[in-house]
Amino acid sequence: MFSFKKYHGLGNDFVLSALEDEHVAPSAQLLQALCSRHTGVGADGLILVGPLRDEGARMIIYNRDGSRPQMCGNGVRCVVAMMADAGVMRPGESVIILSDAGPRECLLSAGSPGKWEVAVDMGAARIEQELVTTRAGDIELTWLSVNMGNPHAVVFARPELEHIDRIGAALNTSHEAFPEGVNAEFVVWDEQVLDVVVYERGVGRTQACGTGACAAAAAAWHQGMIPAGEPARVRLPGGELKIERRAGRIWMTGPAEYVFTGEKIGQGGLR
Repeated sequence: MFSFKKYHGLGNDFVLSALEDEHVAPSAQLLQALCSRHTGVGADGLILVGPLRDEGARMIIYNRDGSRPQMCGNGVRCVVAMMADAGVMRPGESVIILSDAGPRECLLSAGSPGKWEVAVDMGAARIEQELVTTRAGDIELTWLSVNMGNPHAVVFARPELEHIDRIGAALNTSHEAFPEGVNAEFVVWDEQVLDVVVYERGVGRTQACGTGACAAAAAAWHQGMIPAGEPARVRLPGGELKIERRAGRIWMTGPAEYVFTGEKIGQGGLR
């Protein structure tokens, strides 16, 4: 039997459960059973959370295809929200979450049981390549490479959604520019807001992506679309995040909400 809680950040939803052994991965059967929208719980991924110790709480993320991303901005807010619901944290308190991308300071800034607002130090953004043109299938694409602890390709254009799905799939299928896959952000500037659609590696097009919002803001600052000292409002299909720079590091603020608690019986577990 596998016990879990479900949370979401702007519709980017996760199954959260206890981390028992960092070296034991979830089985393919369990991921499929949990993440399937039609026959399972329904989620973009599984997050395993270790107990809070002096150095912080460990977080490991698995996408629904079984891949393990280094970091997830919406996911880390969900972890903090779960800790708040468990009474481990109170508004105004901070915690360190230990991700595969390194430690991340998180502040429980406001909220009440079941619905919290969390600010996260997402680290420094690295512009790894200037605007580059390549092909994704039959579509020519110009992108800016941004690293947020995981790889991003930021495109200042908004194709139709079916084209975004085709482009995202092409970039994540043994593409020569992205041998390990990439998160692709499609960005337009709309009334002082960055309007962003994200195709997330290992998941597909999502309602929201925290690292993608940070990458889009970093690219917009780099390109001069937003003055360097001003925060960015990033609108995603699932809602809005506030992205700002503090002492060279990017902070993301947004909601995380509890959905339900459940148990999965049979059909495989951690192996």
